[in-house]
Amino acid sequence: MLIDTHCHFNHEKLSDIDACLRRALEAGVERAIVVGYDLESSRRAVKLTQDHPGVLYAVVGVHPHDAKTWNGEIESELRSLSDNPAVVAIGETGLDFHHDFPPRDAQEIAFRAQMKLAQEVELPVVIHCREAYPETLLILEEEGVRQTGGVMHCWAGTPEQAKATVDLGMYLGFGGTLTFKNAEDIRDAARQIPPEFILLETDAPYLAPMPYRGKRNEPAYTRLIAEKIAEVRGLPLEEIESLTTQNALRLFSRLAATVV
Repeated sequence: MLIDTHCHFNHEKLSDIDACLRRALEAGVERAIVVGYDLESSRRAVKLTQDHPGVLYAVVGVHPHDAKTWNGEIESELRSLSDNPAVVAIGETGLDFHHDFPPRDAQEIAFRAQMKLAQEVELPVVIHCREAYPETLLILEEEGVRQTGGVMHCWAGTPEQAKATVDLGMYLGFGGTLTFKNAEDIRDAARQIPPEFILLETDAPYLAPMPYRGKRNEPAYTRLIAEKIAEVRGLPLEEIESLTTQNALRLFSRLAATVV
């Protein structure tokens, strides 16, 4: 079994959910985690878990691009949504200094608040980080990520930053960028970190792996990521499949509780 630990069936570009899930199953992808990026998409993620029980799971939170919307009402509703047993984490939250859409201080406020919420509801965190690794790692340490656990999704840092992230007890989510021609740093990170910290993801509909780069991504392509990890580490695909599935079940305990 393969698990896509980060996708966006709550996005309009993946509205053909049933067809996508059929293709995913044919590729051996039996579970997928639908990640929220604002309040409405978080609600949608939870609704999708009800429509596809035991197949789809949810993460609820506010992306750094929407950090300016953060307020007490949103926090309260995310807390309520997290009561649903199909909600396996808080996020995606973090910092994005590439676009700097909201001011950096607003991003930090929303990020720290969601870290505190994760501790309160005893769930791991899903972290978005773009061109802000030192700042993100500092906040993760200050806000107690060792207690919650979490994953740095769509890994794009250096091997040195990967080591620092793993030292905090965090997992690295590898997706389509791993297969890009100029992504040697990402492949080095996948090669060097302890294997028990590797997770597979697609970030669908974004960042499709080769040979589909530039086209719509979908959870079925999780297998292509697994194949690249196997190539990079010189291991059989079956070993990577088993390893990454066990990693996902270890991090997302609510998901593990439903897998027989």
